[in-house]
Amino acid sequence: MDTGAVHIDATVDSPRAGFWRRWLATLIDAIIVTLPFQILASILFALTAGTVQMESGFFSACAPAGTIPQALDPPPPHDSNFARVCHTSFFGATTGATLTVGRTTKEGVTTTTVSQTYMLDKDGGPINGTSIDGIVGLAFLAYLVVMVWRTGRSLGARVTKVRIVDTENPGASGVPLRKAIIRYLAMAIGAVPAFAILIYRYAIYGGSADAVFTADFFQWFIYAAAFGALWVIVLILQIAMKKDPVYDRLAGTAVLRD
Repeated sequence: MDTGAVHIDATVDSPRAGFWRRWLATLIDAIIVTLPFQILASILFALTAGTVQMESGFFSACAPAGTIPQALDPPPPHDSNFARVCHTSFFGATTGATLTVGRTTKEGVTTTTVSQTYMLDKDGGPINGTSIDGIVGLAFLAYLVVMVWRTGRSLGARVTKVRIVDTENPGASGVPLRKAIIRYLAMAIGAVPAFAILIYRYAIYGGSADAVFTADFFQWFIYAAAFGALWVIVLILQIAMKKDPVYDRLAGTAVLRD
């Protein structure tokens, strides 16, 4: 009896999905998930007079603010030299409104902007409201993980004719839950340093833009941003060359063309 069976990875020579197929699949999935939330946000904004809103959306328009409300909390950056009001909407129905007040300075070839953003109610007054953007982001992540876990592809992936497989069991209809979670968390590795710096500064200095966005902050943030940019470039190059990007290698998955 042969006890030395050889494992053959059937995904080695399978054609990988390219950049544009992956990008289009992600775009389709983003629209599918955010569309219901856009409708919900427009309803909630109207029912709560803007107390509950969604600050990101399909349609956004900004204009200079006529006047800056007094006693904003937290206070805007000192020597602020610009203010703008932005409205997000869904086919004419308002889903969110914000006021951004800040200071832009230029030293040589370096331009620095420090700003503070405030949520506005339906009448344009500053409020301590609730944003559902975080819920939307979590819903999008959960959607991707569950779809890949159960079927090996999202709805966007079906349209673009790609599928995600477990490299150890490419014939399975889905990917183990652990691998699906690792895959999508690993995508964000490049953003971890910048996110960690922001969380640390806000935890130490609160919500004041002047206290958070200092020269020391920008120095470290440039390093973090450079790491994030390098991470994205590496991923794009690997995908463009039809190779498994780092996050797929870490998770033990591969994205194949049908």
